[in-house]
Amino acid sequence: MLRFDSDGEPAELGNEIKTSLLDNYAHNLKYYSTGYPVAHNFRRFSSEMTHLEIRINSESTPLLPRINAGCLQKLVLDDVPSYFNWQCFEPETSSQLHHAPGLIRFADLQVFELYFSGMLEETHLQRISTMDTDAAVTHAAAAAAAAAQYRVEFPKLHTLSVTNYPPDAAMSLVAEYPEHMRQLTLRFSFIPPSVFIRSNIKQVTSLDITLYYAQLDHPESFYALTNHLFGPSVEIEKNATLLMSYSEFQMHLRSVHWPNLTIIRLMSQVEYATMEQLVRKMPRLEKLVIYELLFDQQQTLEISSSESCAGHLVCTPWNTAAVKYLDILSLAYVSRPDVVKSCIRRFLLHVPSLRSLHINGCEAIGLNELVDLVKPQYPHLQKLVLSG
Repeated sequence: MLRFDSDGEPAELGNEIKTSLLDNYAHNLKYYSTGYPVAHNFRRFSSEMTHLEIRINSESTPLLPRINAGCLQKLVLDDVPSYFNWQCFEPETSSQLHHAPGLIRFADLQVFELYFSGMLEETHLQRISTMDTDAAVTHAAAAAAAAAQYRVEFPKLHTLSVTNYPPDAAMSLVAEYPEHMRQLTLRFSFIPPSVFIRSNIKQVTSLDITLYYAQLDHPESFYALTNHLFGPSVEIEKNATLLMSYSEFQMHLRSVHWPNLTIIRLMSQVEYATMEQLVRKMPRLEKLVIYELLFDQQQTLEISSSESCAGHLVCTPWNTAAVKYLDILSLAYVSRPDVVKSCIRRFLLHVPSLRSLHINGCEAIGLNELVDLVKPQYPHLQKLVLSG
C-alpha cells in the first residue's frame, strides 16, 4: 500500500522521492492513492492492483502506465485531460482475457470516480457549439471513432461519479453497465444522452445531477438526458436530485417529464407561475430550492383575486403535489406586496403536504405578518421562517 496525501508523512516528500518510491514499488502495489500528480518511469502497475486513486500528471508520457482493469475494485481518476482515453486499460494482447481486441472488462470494479481537468466553462462549450460545419463533422467523426475503438464493460459497478466531463472528451462513457446502480452522480458534465439511453441501467438508488452552463446551447440534449434519467425509464429507489446552477436557460415545461425527481435546486430566477407548474408536474418532488422568485404583478393578482371569497382564499389541494420543503433564497423587486402575500397563501393552501417554508427578503415588503394570517388556516405547517 502506498499513499501520498496531506494526512500522512509521504505528502511532505519531494517530487523526486515520490517518483522514486512509486517506481520501486509499483510492481507490487495493490493499493495506491495520491492527490499529487506524481511522475512515473515504469510501464505497468501490478496486475493485482485493486484500489487506485491517482491524479494524472499531464507531463507524463504516457499519461498512465498500463493498468489491469480486471482486478480493480475502486478507481478514481483526477485531473483527467480531455484527450485521455481507455488505452492504458486495454490488455496488451487479446489472449490475456480471451476476448476480442478493444474489449476492456472491469470485472470486479464497484466504484468509479472520474474528475476531468477544470470547470466546464461557457467559453469551452461555445467553442464546440460554434464550430463551422466541416469542423463539427470532423469532431463528431473523431468522437464516434473513439467510442467504437473500445468496448467497455462494468458488470459489478454500483457507484459512478463523473465531474466536468467536456463535450470533446476522447474517453467515451458508452459502456455496458449493470441494470441496478446504487449511486449515479453527474456534475458539471456535458454527457451525450445516448450514453444512458442506450445503456441497460433500469434502477438507481440515488441519482444526483448538477448542471452549469452545460445545456445553454443544447436544449434537446438537456431534455433527452433529464427526461430519461428522471422519467419512467429508470426506477429511482430513494432520491433523485437536479441542481441547475446559475443557468439562464429557460425551461419549456411542456418538454419536461420528471415524474421521479425528488429534489430540485434552481439557482437562478424563476417565475412564480413556473414554480407552481413544476410542483404540479412532479408527483414525487419533496424539496424545492429557488434562488430568486419573480412575480408577474398584474396577471398573478388577477388569478389570486378570482380565487378569493370574502377575503379568504379558496383553493383545492393539488393531488399531484408532494412537496415538504420549500426554500426561496431571495425575492425579486416587488412593487405590489399584496400580490406576493396572496400568491404565497395560495401556494400553501394548494400544497397541504408542505411542512417547511423559508423565504428570505420578506422584511422590505412586510411579508412577516403572513405568519399570523397563515397559521390558523394551515395548521400542518411545522416550520415557517420569513427572514429579512
